[in-house]
Amino acid sequence: MVFPAHRTTAGLLLLADLTDEELDEVYAPERYRDRPSERPDPARSRTELKRLRRNGFAVNKERSERGLIAVGVPVRDRDGTALAGLSVSMPGVRYEPGRLQALVATLETAAHALEDDLSDGS
Repeated sequence: MVFPAHRTTAGLLLLADLTDEELDEVYAPERYRDRPSERPDPARSRTELKRLRRNGFAVNKERSERGLIAVGVPVRDRDGTALAGLSVSMPGVRYEPGRLQALVATLETAAHALEDDLSDGS
C-alpha cells in the first residue's frame, strides 16, 4: 500500500524541507479535486512541519496504520537538503516515550553514516 507523504514519518520529513511555494503546489486544491477529504489542512500542516524542522525528527502515531508508531530523522546531502528519511517502526504497545530521545540519537547516528556514504560516492 502506498500512503500519502503527510501520513508517513519519512514523508513528513521530506515535506518539512519544502518551501511554502512547493507545499502550495503539492497540496493545491485542484490536485485533490476528486478526493477533497484527503487534502490536509494547509495551516495545520505548516505548523506541524515547522515543528518537525525545529525538532529535527518526526513521530508517526497511528497516522498510517492503527497500533503502529514510527520515529524518523532526515538523511541529507552535503548542502543540507533532505534526500530521504530513516525511520524505525514498532507496535504502539512497545513504544516508550521516555526513550524517544535515545531512539532519535541512534537514528541520527545512522543517518549521518548514510550521509557520509552518500557524499563519498558523488
